[in-house]
Amino acid sequence: MTGLQLLQNHTSTANADPVMNGLSEPDVGCRIRGGMAIDFMVMPLSRYISGDFVTPMMRLAWQQGHPYKLIGPDGVREFPPGLPFGGEDAPRRRLRIIETVLDDLRVLPRKIATHLWDERSEAEARFYRVDVGSYHALVEYYAAHPGRAFLGLRRGPKVSHCTASLFLPCNFSEPVDMTSPFERTAAAASRAFAELSRAKYPAEARWAAETLSAALEDSCKLRQPLIVDW
Repeated sequence: MTGLQLLQNHTSTANADPVMNGLSEPDVGCRIRGGMAIDFMVMPLSRYISGDFVTPMMRLAWQQGHPYKLIGPDGVREFPPGLPFGGEDAPRRRLRIIETVLDDLRVLPRKIATHLWDERSEAEARFYRVDVGSYHALVEYYAAHPGRAFLGLRRGPKVSHCTASLFLPCNFSEPVDMTSPFERTAAAASRAFAELSRAKYPAEARWAAETLSAALEDSCKLRQPLIVDW
């Protein structure tokens, strides 16, 4: 599978929302080249699936005294102050699906299933934004360089952790294909971070590499998944 195919296989529940790059407060001056971007979102999976979150751009609109508006295939959605991305019912919907999400996670390989994070966490979600071209270059690089070889012996995974679309805060050696609670390739956040710290990726991938590194560091520190969204 090529890096482009890996990129196309990612899924999204909030792909039209322009989440800003940063740890907490949005960087108002951030611009996205070409009008397209990819978002790294650090939060429990139940929160992401239910839409029980508010993005930095939503907060920015409200702070300026405006409702947040999102243009999608069904027209314009308007979010008054305080309304989660998934709508008024998002917090209740999240509570209803938490146990189902946990049941899905418990059937994954043992190193994941026995080291689950707190799906009920109310910690502030973290959002990062990166240019799609830079991220494409990064995924292409790691798709072609999954592991380093020494004297004919592989010193790394068969598939790079950095090509995944979901990063989990637990340690396992090879990325895992999962079908539920949604279809993703899941990787270990700590291993992806280690790959990024030692790679000589191309210059055009630098923005994505630095942004992903910061998001992965948050994922490990907060012990929460990192979802790739667009």
